[in-house]
Amino acid sequence: MKAFTSFLFVFIVLGISNVYSQNYSIQVLTPNHFNRVLQLNPDAVLIDVRPKKEFKKAHIKGAHLAVNSEELFHLIDSLGTTRVYLIYCKYGERSIDAGKMIYEKYRIFVCSLEGGLDAWLKEGKEVEN
Repeated sequence: MKAFTSFLFVFIVLGISNVYSQNYSIQVLTPNHFNRVLQLNPDAVLIDVRPKKEFKKAHIKGAHLAVNSEELFHLIDSLGTTRVYLIYCKYGERSIDAGKMIYEKYRIFVCSLEGGLDAWLKEGKEVEN
């Protein structure tokens, strides 16, 4: 319940009209909104679903790597389903697929970075190597 309340609070703060919804299980957020959700939720879990080689080159600070569904599910099983999950990939498509898998298995809502890491970098957001 606490996670749902936190999640709801974030979207009220952001203004739901500014959030593009891919479907009911995944909120696709612009880089600025994605970053705000990350900043406003200290317990949020950031997941990079790109290949390990790309992750090593650059990733958003604090991101966990999950290169396949087994790793993704293991991560969620270990961290629990009461947290806000923020997922990204290179362009935004793989993270939407991962979000759908998470929703199907756990019935929890996730946020995906619109345009992926490429959009994040284009907006001048920081990454670490």
